[in-house]
Amino acid sequence: MISGEASIGRKFPEQDEMKGMSAESLLRILGDEAAERLMYYWGGARVSVPGIKDLSRVRLRERIRQAYADGATPAQIAERFGISVRTAQRLRAHQTDIE
Repeated sequence: MISGEASIGRKFPEQDEMKGMSAESLLRILGDEAAERLMYYWGGARVSVPGIKDLSRVRLRERIRQAYADGATPAQIAERFGISVRTAQRLRAHQTDIE
């Protein structure tokens, strides 16, 4: 994905020096339902939006969680996802704490 483009191929408005975004821009970018939900919960508040790296980490953790659910061992997880066995063990322990 190219910086500044949504995964669906639409360009985001330039945000250099931009302090906020108009309701019209949010509606165009997110669609009616998502924009309305965002405005309802966060309208008027100053928020920090996670970056694309954060999204990648969440998706990786979901894939690891599914691999554990499918019966993979920490060693298999480490090899498959390019992480250490210890990190795989910590992720499994963390997921058990959440459930």
